[in-house]
Amino acid sequence: MRSKCNGELSGIVFLLLALGASVFIGKEMLFAVLAIIVLLAQLGIYTFQRNKRGNRFWVYAVALVTEIIFLVTNEPWMFILAILLLIVAGVWNVFFAGEVRKSGTVLLVVRRVLYGIVAVIASVFWIVNIYAQPITRSVTLPADLNVEVNNDKLDSPTTMLKNIEIMNSFGSRTTGSEGHNRFIAWLQQQVTDMELTVYRDEYTFDRWEEKTSSVIVDNQEIHVSSAFPYSGETDSNGVTGELVYTKPGEYEDAKGKIAVVEIKNLESFPIALVMNIRGKFGEPGGIPSDEGDLVLTTGLKHAKLDEAKEQGVKAVIIVWDGVSDEKAEKQYLPFTEHYFGIPAVWVNKTEGQKVINAAKEHKVGTVILEAETQKNAPTESFYVKIEGKNKKESIIVNTHTDGVNVVEEDGAIGMLSMIRYLQQQEQPERTMIFAFVTGHFRLPEFKGTSQATSTWMQAHPELWDGTDGHLKAVAGLTVEHLGSLEWKDNASGQYGPTGEISTEFAYAGNEIMEAIWMKAVEDRSNTRTVILRGHNKFQFGESQPLFNAGIPMIGLIPMPDYLLVDSANREMDKFDVNLMREQVGSLLKALQLIDRTETTELGAADRYSFFFGRTK
Repeated sequence: MRSKCNGELSGIVFLLLALGASVFIGKEMLFAVLAIIVLLAQLGIYTFQRNKRGNRFWVYAVALVTEIIFLVTNEPWMFILAILLLIVAGVWNVFFAGEVRKSGTVLLVVRRVLYGIVAVIASVFWIVNIYAQPITRSVTLPADLNVEVNNDKLDSPTTMLKNIEIMNSFGSRTTGSEGHNRFIAWLQQQVTDMELTVYRDEYTFDRWEEKTSSVIVDNQEIHVSSAFPYSGETDSNGVTGELVYTKPGEYEDAKGKIAVVEIKNLESFPIALVMNIRGKFGEPGGIPSDEGDLVLTTGLKHAKLDEAKEQGVKAVIIVWDGVSDEKAEKQYLPFTEHYFGIPAVWVNKTEGQKVINAAKEHKVGTVILEAETQKNAPTESFYVKIEGKNKKESIIVNTHTDGVNVVEEDGAIGMLSMIRYLQQQEQPERTMIFAFVTGHFRLPEFKGTSQATSTWMQAHPELWDGTDGHLKAVAGLTVEHLGSLEWKDNASGQYGPTGEISTEFAYAGNEIMEAIWMKAVEDRSNTRTVILRGHNKFQFGESQPLFNAGIPMIGLIPMPDYLLVDSANREMDKFDVNLMREQVGSLLKALQLIDRTETTELGAADRYSFFFGRTK
């Protein structure tokens, strides 16, 4: 009986160890040590209780040796084998060790079913790990692979700042807006002046843009933090009705009235579900749990405006909770939703409490959200080429042109500087494609298979897919959110600068791209580099379509808390042009390192990793 209990207990421990090693990326060594301890204990017990060494003894012994080899070598396939042996040992102990009972109690049957479920889950996760290969190892670039960026030939901070100011002069640049269209025309003129041919892709879509918004209660105006993009619109008189305090999706009692709901900010989101660190440089602490919190909050917590519309609600007032009033101001969120046909606005916590109190007293309020709507609004993506010596291969450099402030999106300004620099260098080995895409701020219509760049890629397989005489893209480089400084809510709820630059997240498509980016930033005086791998099908920014197409890529994408703020000053107080210039230098260095690396060495993009990513 004691032997049977020990067998079942050790079996479930083996299965849990296999499950943990499969799920928690970056903790493989810890689980290997735990497995070694348990295996040694089981070998001791088995040897003490039995006179001869049976098959189970040898399973333990092989599993122990495998775990030790993995601990020493960190070899991915030893990791896969070690998990398999733990699953085998667990299943064997639970189902086949000890006496076989012809009949059993209900408790025994339930226990066996639960053990079986754990075994199946562990086996599924093991299979996923065979596919995803979660363990990545650092690689060393050849000693003679070196690139130096000549700062005398790179645009000066003054030149970059002048271009930034021109971009800001166009105002907000949401997709297809007047400011966006003027910015695109200016960019096209810049590359035309560089004697490059502009290749255009024209699109139309239904555009919505806020003109003015307000909330009125007791004849007093309640400050609106921002309008809910593409929610809906009213005339200049707005809509008036009884205020009803409720929860998102519970709109039955708000028919013909104005609903008031709260959205609590995800201040401490389990970031390991959407991010997985490959490596770090510049001694950053890891991924802050509140990084990109408002974007994640609005992506995961929905006001459920579709249901409000169906229930006949006149308008929805959404109150921010768990975020400072200053940080919530002018946030263009969410920016990935379709058109709802019902007006909705955001108010901060301070103003929102007034609205909530009024709703609890069944007072009447008015919501005004005037918006400009345009059917078949025009917008454009475009690209230019720098021809390489190799007429069969290409490198894609991409960004999006739509945005709302200086860092969202100044990638196009950075790419202009890159092009000017490259035109002063020798002809590159491979043809370089610089894609300036539209639609990032209207993803419901432009996302294609993932982000807006995928729509452009679908239109131009001749530039990257390598079939039927097409160019084969051997690498990609994505440029986003340059020069951003870090601002956060502090412990007292006050929003301000931390004195640091924003964490420089950079997605790397494989180990070679990670090594190239590490080399590109190694001489930087100011960097907080965190290199990521696409995780659980998440990869933020316009590098994702390249990754999904199997193209090894580097995607620079700092994600400051003010990324989507559509303010009058375009967040210039949070921008550092000298930092931008350093980042452009790193991007140029990476691009030239890629161009000098053999295609076989560049390889293909990894697959997404899964489960719980490494965050430190």
